[in-house]
Amino acid sequence: MPDFFFCTSVKASGDRRPGAAHGAGSRAPRDPDVYRWMRLGMAFICLGARLASAQPMPAPLLALNFDRLAQGELPVGATIHTQFRAPDVVPGVIGSAWRTDGFSSYTQAALPLDAHAGFTLSLWLALESFPSDREVPVDELSPSSIAQQSQDGKGFDLHVDAFGRWGFRIATSAGMLELLAPQRFPLRRWVQVIVSVDPQAGLVRLYQDGALLGTASGQPGMRLLLSAVPLTLAAPAIEARILDFIVNRLNAAYDELAVYPSALSVEQIRRLPVPAVAPDAEASLVVPATRFAGDTQRPRVHPMPPANWTNEPHGLIRVGNAWHLFYQRTPNGPYKTLMHWGHMTSTDLVSWKHLPDALWPELQTEDSGFDMKGIWSGHVIEDGGKAFAFYTSVNHGDRLSAANPGVAMAVSEDPQLRHWRKLGPVLNSQGLRDFRDPFLWKEGSTWHMLVGAALESGGGLQHYVLDRSQARPQWKPLRFTDVAWRQLDNGSEIWEMPVFVPLGDGVWLLLANPIGGKVSKYGEPATRAVYWTGTWSGDLFTPFDRSPKPLDLLPGHLAPTVGRAADGSLRAIGIVDERRTPAAQLRAGWAHVFSLPRVWTLGPDRRTLGQAPAPELRALRDDPLRTDSALALDEHPQRLASGMQAYELQLDLSGTAPVTMDLMASPDGGEFTRLRFDPEQGSVSVDKTHASLSAENEGPLRLQGHYDRAAFGVMRRLRVFVDGSVVDVFVNDAAAYSLRSYPTLPASTGLRLSSDRPMTAQVQLWPLRPPP
Repeated sequence: MPDFFFCTSVKASGDRRPGAAHGAGSRAPRDPDVYRWMRLGMAFICLGARLASAQPMPAPLLALNFDRLAQGELPVGATIHTQFRAPDVVPGVIGSAWRTDGFSSYTQAALPLDAHAGFTLSLWLALESFPSDREVPVDELSPSSIAQQSQDGKGFDLHVDAFGRWGFRIATSAGMLELLAPQRFPLRRWVQVIVSVDPQAGLVRLYQDGALLGTASGQPGMRLLLSAVPLTLAAPAIEARILDFIVNRLNAAYDELAVYPSALSVEQIRRLPVPAVAPDAEASLVVPATRFAGDTQRPRVHPMPPANWTNEPHGLIRVGNAWHLFYQRTPNGPYKTLMHWGHMTSTDLVSWKHLPDALWPELQTEDSGFDMKGIWSGHVIEDGGKAFAFYTSVNHGDRLSAANPGVAMAVSEDPQLRHWRKLGPVLNSQGLRDFRDPFLWKEGSTWHMLVGAALESGGGLQHYVLDRSQARPQWKPLRFTDVAWRQLDNGSEIWEMPVFVPLGDGVWLLLANPIGGKVSKYGEPATRAVYWTGTWSGDLFTPFDRSPKPLDLLPGHLAPTVGRAADGSLRAIGIVDERRTPAAQLRAGWAHVFSLPRVWTLGPDRRTLGQAPAPELRALRDDPLRTDSALALDEHPQRLASGMQAYELQLDLSGTAPVTMDLMASPDGGEFTRLRFDPEQGSVSVDKTHASLSAENEGPLRLQGHYDRAAFGVMRRLRVFVDGSVVDVFVNDAAAYSLRSYPTLPASTGLRLSSDRPMTAQVQLWPLRPPP
């Protein structure tokens, strides 16, 4: 009998609440040997009387226990594969568990089975998410495997697919026997899965948490058609790929696997011990800090998911005293497919808590769902004490009848916005070539919605208002501006992520992110956020100028989401996208990062948007290295500091000579990222031609932008935040830009300053602390 659980009699009377006796706060006996003897003693006390008359339990052929993984000891007979320095270790059902990363890690062990005797497999699993896959119809999916020993149609597979449908199949002389569970596999809790294979009786049984889910019948005396490959956990026999990535491995925690050399009887399965209380899966699904401990390019103070892929943030909303940020996410690896809505929350915009995903693709029938291909970007609003998520739902149906793409809605009545109920599609793209990314606002009792659109003339927007005059309220299209969209567009295919907010003094801001067509990530016009300011009459936007203004001085930061602080001021968080190859993203294990929060204000000219670092960021400052110290600058670079992975520099200039700032500089000068500020010419530039010794960084390597002195004032104050591979720059607390740079040398942390002519500058420099 396994020695790591309490007996079923204890289970019947124990506290089953998640986080009780075996939660993160009550795991006192950590010594594995002491703990094991305690558990043995409890098991023998509870079961001693019953064992005397019970059918004896055979010794397992294979038992994988991960209690000593943190000390570098693998389970006997097993090999754990991972691209990181060591396997991830997290709290388990009891003791420690193995945490997969979702894309690179899997475990293998030799498992000799008898084709006539059968076997019983028991394991504990906590799934963070269903496995990813290619965005294909249901009948083309490549399911992942919880555990498999399968090759060329032989062996067995305990499988689960991208929509949580799961079951067990095994090849036998009576044919392939398959059992499908009647319900989706549970997420974010520990689940005990047991499979019993009895070739003599011709039966296969599948159990979840001790309950029989189903039985498959073959022929009595049948033979198992086994495979000679190792038992594999968290990776399927047939893997699906997108570019450089394997996309259908498991993102989960595993614990206490045992394989017995025969089919256990119903009595024996009932006697398999279980913990007295439900173990805490939330603690087990945290990404341990050790995974990225040696990654000098990973930011420390920027908001970002704990691992894997992210894209646009959206739905920044403050409920009570808590901010909520939702965002595009692939939870299973650093690649884009089958988008989820990630969710994080903060009380100060600095320290963020990661919550379970809010939304993910699902099926409403056996083979279809209105958002089965992905939960794309959208917006979150609060109305009537409830929160409503409006998102772009994508599926495999035709464009109109199946609302593909469509705008769908979900509701949360949970004050923490953790739990959502989908209400289904509310719009399709009728009359448009394509659309996505709804943004909503309310005036009086009327709700408005803007959706990024692909029009016949190029990119633009579609405006809707909620018509409540009918028995069933409907979103009706309505004009938004008298200016033709082609006169505002810059040659794009479609606009994404619109924002429409008042800035004060009767001035409104319209922001969009044109992409495609003539717009390119690597060319000109560049992929970037642009905006217009103008007036809004309640049903008509009149821009002051038809030519869009770039949100930032240089491209690199885009798709901001906006919310209001308690004092009514605007906060904005965008994405600072990757500029390195998919292969580099794969090795890193994460992709993309959100910007530091910014404050948006109306500039003194009443036409220009001003952007400054959010005041909340001051909480990140550690003791200053320099404070208000005068520094004489000339053409000879001065080394200001080195050795910091994250810091804030404030430079107050006394003159107008051009200033050069070398960041992320190596001691030998082989790597550096150069920023230039020219107050006289009104320009800023970035030169990354020496930024990295790696050949996997993407361009453009040189960028130059115009600085509007009339709108922002003469350059006097430079504030620069450096954090891993991210740089955020603010000029006069009015103009901004962000960029990515990837030095390869651990020593590339230097900071050097110079100016074309002698000038004095006041320098302040703070190391930045990672938020708690």
